[in-house]
Amino acid sequence: MSDDQERKIEVSKKAFDRLSWAKKGDETFSDVIVRLTSTKLEGLQRRGEKEILTSDDKKLVLSIDQGKCMGAESCVALAPEVFALDESNLGFGSPGEPLGIRDVMEKEVDSETIIRSALSCPYKAIFVKNADTEEQIVP
Repeated sequence: MSDDQERKIEVSKKAFDRLSWAKKGDETFSDVIVRLTSTKLEGLQRRGEKEILTSDDKKLVLSIDQGKCMGAESCVALAPEVFALDESNLGFGSPGEPLGIRDVMEKEVDSETIIRSALSCPYKAIFVKNADTEEQIVP
């Protein structure tokens, strides 16, 4: 089969929904897959504050103090759908910003998972607040 021939694959409804959500403009699903897999850290597209609507209908705002992140990866282990780590940006002399917040679909993850993963950071690098009340939840 040549490279330009079309191949068919089956995907779950969840995967199809995710691909549909990630699709930009005139992109094909193939374009989306290539874009999202071109780096293991597609989540690093997002820096600064990120608002997430959780599956339990809470609006949380996440932010990261990049200078504190030392790559423990407890947040990634507990919430890989939310956090991504670029190990090449860890430590002194690195360009910084090792931890990224992935683009999270609405209601994809529950608030407890996000809060628990932020609390697991031994360096207290992850901040979570309630978007509606501005109450700081973590730390």
